[in-house]
Amino acid sequence: MSAYLKKSAALREVDPAHALAEIRREKAERNLSDFIRQAWPIIEPGTEYVHNWHIDLISEYMEAVNLGQINRLVINMPPRHMKSIHVTVCYPVWTWIKHPEKRFIKVSYSDNLSRKHNVLSRDIVLSPWYQRTWGDCFALKDDVNRQNEFKNNRQGMMFSTSIGGALTGEGGDVIILDDPQNPLQANSETEREGTISFFKNTLQSRLNNPKTGAFIIVMQRLHEKDLTGHIMAEDLGYTHLCLPAEAPERTVVTFPISGREIIREEGDVLNPQRFDREVLAGLKKSMGSLQYAGQYQQVPAPAEGVIFKREWLQNFYRPEAAPHQNMLIQSWDMAFTKSEGSAKVAGFVMGRSGTDIYVFDLVNEKMTFTESVAAVRTLSGKWPKARAKVVENKANGPAIVDLLKKKIAGMVEFNPKGSKEERALSTTPYFEAGNIFLPDPSTAPWVHDLIQDLLMFPKGVYKDDIDALVQGILYLMDKPSMTGPPSDDSALIKESYWTRRR
Repeated sequence: MSAYLKKSAALREVDPAHALAEIRREKAERNLSDFIRQAWPIIEPGTEYVHNWHIDLISEYMEAVNLGQINRLVINMPPRHMKSIHVTVCYPVWTWIKHPEKRFIKVSYSDNLSRKHNVLSRDIVLSPWYQRTWGDCFALKDDVNRQNEFKNNRQGMMFSTSIGGALTGEGGDVIILDDPQNPLQANSETEREGTISFFKNTLQSRLNNPKTGAFIIVMQRLHEKDLTGHIMAEDLGYTHLCLPAEAPERTVVTFPISGREIIREEGDVLNPQRFDREVLAGLKKSMGSLQYAGQYQQVPAPAEGVIFKREWLQNFYRPEAAPHQNMLIQSWDMAFTKSEGSAKVAGFVMGRSGTDIYVFDLVNEKMTFTESVAAVRTLSGKWPKARAKVVENKANGPAIVDLLKKKIAGMVEFNPKGSKEERALSTTPYFEAGNIFLPDPSTAPWVHDLIQDLLMFPKGVYKDDIDALVQGILYLMDKPSMTGPPSDDSALIKESYWTRRR
């Protein structure tokens, strides 16, 4: 039996209530997660505490900072996932239990926000629970006990300020930057550069001991050139903990001290008890794909686009004005399975008119093998003039071609060359030259999502529609431009559009 269990058993024999209090005290002292759980009624009265593994993970990173194993740390995670309560409010007062001499500087984009976090820390220290449990460790000084600054009688300090705020004469052992950028000003180059300049030219010199002092930055990503982007681009030696709301791929998360592992399959939700798939889908719809990608997925893309630029995606046409198509095809990107973490199936109807390509229809959702086969059949019936059905020979593609080639004419396997990014880059001249036309979004609502996916590529969660679109462009542009009198393709296209709208 361990010494801890022996002590617990001995205490229970003497006084069960006292024993329970001692056990709770030891658990809170050893583990920041337990400390937060016990402090929760003080900082969030009337709100139920909901535990999740990411709280344990961040707690170990904070412990690694206290042990000197990490002294430069960036944490990127979605809003409303307890990042401020965890790192800025609870971590400093938990540290004071064993190290009351520590001096903390807390910085946020707003002085009111930073002050609020500091007041919550002080509320915990002054609470009957904290005083009853650790009141003998230190006492707050009456002469330095303000909202933005308070000290204890062991020379410990907690000081709060804002980006650009006064720090005259102040130094810290731990400097915490919590949301250093205002989300409403994320697209302002002046604001972003001001934040980075304050970090570089003011905060960098405020560590009491540059070798042992720690910087902790906890924020949601707002722009590719925000403070996190600067730190990563400059390779400043920071440990980077990134926790997207939905796992973009299978990820093994390893705890820094215990070695515990959490496996996040593609699409796994970070905290499903509070932000399940339905809630996240609603947020994505209301915020838009670009904002959601930055704040919730931690992969910000420039508003103008990464590979495909926004200015290239403004060529819209009305279906009644669609020109004659020399060639009309389907282009498909299949998936292996229909599961929570699986990719989507994407199928386009596209046509070429001289040097231009027109996109007419899109199917894009998760499907089983049987559903994928049915989708090809349905689109073939809907667009009979789309003679070639081009299917990438990956995932279920070859099996679907083999099954349908004797039942549907024109089933063609496409063998892509190069990576997804290389293939996408090869089509950018067509977009830039204005050769790619999309339907007016008022006639095809899916165009909005397609444009967002194009702007986000290759950083977006789903790339299936882009793969299928790029494949169709490459196939069509590889064919000779046919000339001759218009067929009835354009009439069929118009009829199909207006039939769907009715």
